[in-house]
Amino acid sequence: EDIIANMERWRWMPIDLGDFFVLVNVPEYRLDVRSGETVRHATRVVVGKPKHATPIFSDEIEHVVVNPYWNVPLSITKNELLPASNGNPGYFAARNYELLAGGRVINASNVDWANVNPSNPPFRVRQRPGRGNALGQIKFLFPNQHSVYLHDTPSKSLFSRSYRAFSHGCVRVHNPLEFADALLAFEPHLNLSKIKSMFGSRERWNNLKSHIPVHIAYFTL
Repeated sequence: EDIIANMERWRWMPIDLGDFFVLVNVPEYRLDVRSGETVRHATRVVVGKPKHATPIFSDEIEHVVVNPYWNVPLSITKNELLPASNGNPGYFAARNYELLAGGRVINASNVDWANVNPSNPPFRVRQRPGRGNALGQIKFLFPNQHSVYLHDTPSKSLFSRSYRAFSHGCVRVHNPLEFADALLAFEPHLNLSKIKSMFGSRERWNNLKSHIPVHIAYFTL
């Protein structure tokens, strides 16, 4: 039955995975960078919780973002941040969050918290780059309808666990700089040294000259 299930999953994979590609196997909590059948790099990952399962699909990595902002999804703002803050504007500042309305940063102390509708807040929330940012120091983007991507994380202890389904759907990478080094092997103008030179407090976008196929798959052993 497992073999039949895996054969069906393979049937929905692209026929051509690419000469150089990234493969994330969700139930194995593993990421590979591959050239054909050769594994150039492998590392552990954290994937989505059962109620926020990481979607299964293929795309292409187009951007590497250093010192990323975390644009908090509305569902997390509504269901987690607003209840936890309990109308205390200091909650957001203490966690390096900022509120935006109309594309501009607003002062949390100026919000009429007593009349904020948690289901439709008049602002969105993002976390500034820096220490404690939920995305760590780097993220790898492949724009998609699921708003899923690969990224660093400050929660390193989770990688030592055998069960690693703890995210809201994105894939957290254990060794993101080693992954970046392998990922950029054929990128002419970007390498690990340049990535490290960008570390700081300002978000830095890097567009890849060659887009790299990424396949998020589900294969049981």
